[in-house]
Order: sequence, then C-alpha cells, then structure tokens
Amino acid sequence: MATKYHVKRNDQVVVIAGSHKGKAGKILEVLPSKNRARVEGVAMIKKHLKKSEKNPQGAITELEGSVHISNLMLQSVFDASKRKKATA
Repeated sequence: MATKYHVKRNDQVVVIAGSHKGKAGKILEVLPSKNRARVEGVAMIKKHLKKSEKNPQGAITELEGSVHISNLMLQSVFDASKRKKATA
C-alpha cells in the first residue's frame, strides 16, 4: 500500500528543521521508499559526471539532494503559524 504524505509534487514548502531550516521551494519529486523529497534549490549537492559523447570534458553539476518529509511544512500552513514570526 502506498504511503500518504502531507505534501505532494509541485507543493510550495518550507524546511522547518535541519541544516536547511528556513529555505523554501517547490517539491520536484517525492521518494516514498526513503520518506524523503527533493525540493527546488534546497540541499544542493555536487555530482561528478564522467566524460561522454554528450559531455567530452566531463563536468561537476549541482543537483538537489533530498530532505526528510518530516522536516517539510506547506508554505500556506507555515505563513498562518507562529513559526513564521519566530524565524523572521
């Protein structure tokens, strides 16, 4: 059975805990097997790519890492809560 989360793809969310606390963005992907989600512009990681026909030099690209679902809150709920006043 699929797990039901309080957020889904394309929702605007705010990170409420962890090293990326206070950052906001849109959910790009939900990873139910790991209870995590990728959020646009949050938890950026560098990925080293091998040389290929498409990319003869190889490259270091920045991609979104994942954030645990429990550390995310919908932007609308966050704006209506006391948390917004605490971080601002």
